[in-house]
Amino acid sequence: MDETTLRTLLGSALDGEPPIGPVADRALRAGIKARRRRVLSAAGGMAVAAAVAVAIPVVAGPLVTPPASGQHPSSAMGLNAAANVPPPDKSVLRWRAAARDRASIVKITGEAKTTCDRSLEGSGFVISPQHVLTNAHVVAGMTNGPYVGYGGLNMHSAKVVLFDSSTDVAILYVPSLSAPPLHFAGQAGRGSGAVVAGYPENGGFRAVPARVGSQWSANGPNIYQTGSVTRAIYAVRATVEPGNSGGPLLAKSGKVYGVIFAASTTTRNTGFALTASAVQADVHAGARATVSVSTEGCPRAG
Repeated sequence: MDETTLRTLLGSALDGEPPIGPVADRALRAGIKARRRRVLSAAGGMAVAAAVAVAIPVVAGPLVTPPASGQHPSSAMGLNAAANVPPPDKSVLRWRAAARDRASIVKITGEAKTTCDRSLEGSGFVISPQHVLTNAHVVAGMTNGPYVGYGGLNMHSAKVVLFDSSTDVAILYVPSLSAPPLHFAGQAGRGSGAVVAGYPENGGFRAVPARVGSQWSANGPNIYQTGSVTRAIYAVRATVEPGNSGGPLLAKSGKVYGVIFAASTTTRNTGFALTASAVQADVHAGARATVSVSTEGCPRAG
């Protein structure tokens, strides 16, 4: 394989990959970095194979694939499976109810200067008057903030009133918040159209089309990797980027199927959302809370 061909393959493989900003969400950023390492490794292997004229078959696809059915028993697989549904329909971006939800979807920023010297950023959405739901890893270790922006992105001071490092859920109390709450939908059927909405890549609001794949109970580590937890999640075929964590997975009705919290480490255009049932207990516990709680420490780097 000559150098020109190799460069062409590399460019094609990496085309469309988002840049990794300095304050990008760690869990999603790790997925992007892992995909890039695999692309570079695969390209090097292709060059060696060409030099010795050996043909090696390529095995594509996820390491582990969830069952084609909906809910199923607990699994020990990591977050590395494909959604295994057709590409999303772009027409979902014309849903009127989903468009109205924009006023209730917020950007969350802050700093963890004294705990791990990091800037933090993610998304969230209003669940009750003056209360916002996001991921725990978005605000973990935060000492300056959090700040919530919505509408014209005027920033509002907030405080964390619920922090669940196992389920990866946090609830913020924002006294000056006036945006209307969103409501949770029932279980999404496999193949259902949806919208992933939030503030990815250190930028403004963005909504992208999505299609819901399988739902299952996945067993994995908590955000500190100090214990395991089983959570009901959806695999979602969509572009999920750093900063999308904590944002909603919206149904056509404008209700919320689930909460985006991770991207696949092996499959492009695949993300994962906690189901409405997975976050229900935390929503009930924190939807009216006003007393600050600890955001503990920063998740371990790696």
